[in-house]
Amino acid sequence: MITRERLDRAAWSLKKEGPRAFAKKVIRFIPWAIGRTHVKYSPYLPKPLRAAAGKYASDYIYLSNPLFDITSNDLRKSLEVQKQPEPKEISSATWFVPYFDHLSFGGIYTIFRFINHFGEQGVRNRIIIYDNPHVDSQAMKAEIQKAFPNLADAELVIFNPTFDRVEDLPSTDIAVCTFWVSAYFLLRFNQTKRKYYFIQDYEPLFYEGGSMSALAESTYRFGFRGIVNTPGLLRAVNLRHGLEGVSFTPAVDPRYYYPPQREPNKRLRVFFYARPNNPRNAFNLGILIISILLKKYGKKIEIVTAGAEWSEKGFDLKGKITNLGLLNSLQEVGDLYRSCDIGFVYMLSKHPSYQPFEFMASGVATVTNNNEDNLWFLKDGTNCLVAEPSPMAMAEKIGWLIENDKLRAKIQRGGYKTVSNDWQPELERIWNDVKLAKD
Repeated sequence: MITRERLDRAAWSLKKEGPRAFAKKVIRFIPWAIGRTHVKYSPYLPKPLRAAAGKYASDYIYLSNPLFDITSNDLRKSLEVQKQPEPKEISSATWFVPYFDHLSFGGIYTIFRFINHFGEQGVRNRIIIYDNPHVDSQAMKAEIQKAFPNLADAELVIFNPTFDRVEDLPSTDIAVCTFWVSAYFLLRFNQTKRKYYFIQDYEPLFYEGGSMSALAESTYRFGFRGIVNTPGLLRAVNLRHGLEGVSFTPAVDPRYYYPPQREPNKRLRVFFYARPNNPRNAFNLGILIISILLKKYGKKIEIVTAGAEWSEKGFDLKGKITNLGLLNSLQEVGDLYRSCDIGFVYMLSKHPSYQPFEFMASGVATVTNNNEDNLWFLKDGTNCLVAEPSPMAMAEKIGWLIENDKLRAKIQRGGYKTVSNDWQPELERIWNDVKLAKD
């Protein structure tokens, strides 16, 4: 993560080059803080930037970055790459990957699953960390190698967006972006024969309607072929933006997610995936549901939350629930899920998130909100209960599972039958799509 200390240190070094050069380069550098509010506290920023770094900081900073100043000529050159003959053999791949704190969690681990699989097919992988020039490359390489030993020979490049140029990166057979910001890098990276967009959510919805969401949405019109996490998401981006591609369905890791072998809980354990800084997980609605459940069922249930750090006291829940915050490993996550009877999660974007998959594999009866983009997977009354997002509607469905042991057992069985613990077919589906594109 780009911290205030790192930002200040970089800005201080740039200041020595003179006010104009400093201002220009710091404008290029700041966006990799991805709109974090600490930007406005840097004493070395030019006054106009400090003044702007309030309510509209994210938009101002992003719009000031030359990376997003694409032209019709940029689009034309990129589309010409897509029209050239396919490589006769896929022997090299460049992946634009965002900086990560924990390799083991969520979408970043999925990206590396596929990088690893491509490596197993003989592809030389080059991994570009494009948004944090201060990262410890040796530590990151060691973390990647620990999780994926076969990637020991992969090349890791720490890209400095202030000084490095995408056009100077080595050529490759194919190139893949993995987050909407990285799509702007890939647009300018024409030293390749094919461009792919690894899409794991509808990222314009990560922001309110405005400049940021517009920049994110634009990337779906760049002409890259999609590698899309879930068929529902592929259908959504295809219908709205015409993006063509191939989808995969997430599997679960059987090392961590499997049914429990334990005595029944004396008090039914209800889990909520609580992430206050991610609007798509509807934290505030979840807190209201918890209050409703505690009022109605009292000591008959135990509420557990995890996903992020937050203060229970501020919501009058201190001493009433168990808040585990951000867990440190997948083993802890799996152990937690197996200890629970019911799990509820919100997902308001066009991907069901990994929690329902992991809940079901761990024998947890799942409740989630109605979301048409995810109903290809979430089957109300079969593998989960689906409710309208209002607190009372969700609490009602959770209450059904609390009060009805047979229904809870049915949903648990149905959920477990739904999910797969075998990633191999999904990995091969994507590889075959890339490999056979030349035929």
